[in-house]
Amino acid sequence: MRNFTSMLKKAKAAQEKLATVKAELAEITCLGEAAGGVVKATVSGDNRIQSISISADAASASNPDDIHMLEDLLVVAIRDAQDKAEQEKAKRMQDVTGDLPLPPGLDLPF
Repeated sequence: MRNFTSMLKKAKAAQEKLATVKAELAEITCLGEAAGGVVKATVSGDNRIQSISISADAASASNPDDIHMLEDLLVVAIRDAQDKAEQEKAKRMQDVTGDLPLPPGLDLPF
């Protein structure tokens, strides 16, 4: 019975930490880049796109192939930023759930 009570206390503490982490993640930004910074995307820690930047060289594309490449670079930059946000989320979640016996890969709702 003590283990169950202890686990409930840990779960409540984790729930409180989770709320804090969720708020913190909304405030952080992660920068993703493609083609050496030609295209940049900024994403919040909760995976909301905040901005996209395209260098003047890439913005002057008029050839349809150039436009398709630019679209691809946008996707790459956004995914890069989202991957960084996910890594930050995973790191912070480990701090919250580190001592709870949760199954590997369990993604708590955000």
